[in-house]
Amino acid sequence: MIKKIKLTVMAALTLSSIAWANNGVYIEQAGNSNTISITQIGSNNRIGNSGLNNSSSIVGSNNLLTITQTGDANIVNYAMIGSGNTVAKTITGDTNQIDFTCGNGTTGCTAVNSAMTISGELNNVTSTIRGTGISSTLNITGDSNNVTQTITTDASTSAITILGSNNNFTSSMTGLSGGLGHELTANITGASNVSLRIVTG
Repeated sequence: MIKKIKLTVMAALTLSSIAWANNGVYIEQAGNSNTISITQIGSNNRIGNSGLNNSSSIVGSNNLLTITQTGDANIVNYAMIGSGNTVAKTITGDTNQIDFTCGNGTTGCTAVNSAMTISGELNNVTSTIRGTGISSTLNITGDSNNVTQTITTDASTSAITILGSNNNFTSSMTGLSGGLGHELTANITGASNVSLRIVTG
């Protein structure tokens, strides 16, 4: 088994907790203008811990987070609070499962850019974003895709592209439009498509 965990940190960074085992990593980070890169290659990939209701987290502004997972039973559980943050997630095979949260019941995200690319196989995505001025993109290629997206925010945009196979897609965008209106673009190709889209505000 090949295991590689890379954590790159620039600017002022506070890591209050880092732990890894069996190709897993858990991070709590607070601060602004940081760059964090996590790369996992091999079996039992995990970022965060959903079983303990304990996602890895970033609290702060103008942070850049890049996550790359290649191989096996990838899981990402990440939570973010702050403004001007950018998150890029690239996941390739196999049993992908992602749970991304931006904002919570009291503090939202502002001007956050979230981009996710998944290639194979048993993808499952849950994304919950609260705040204002959010841009979210999701691209999935194969196989048993399942997507649930909830955006409670002002003036948000979302673009979702799914190419194969047993797609299931639900998206809800609610909140004030800020005079600009919400924008949802969804393209789903092959095979057993089911889609529910709710856009209000």
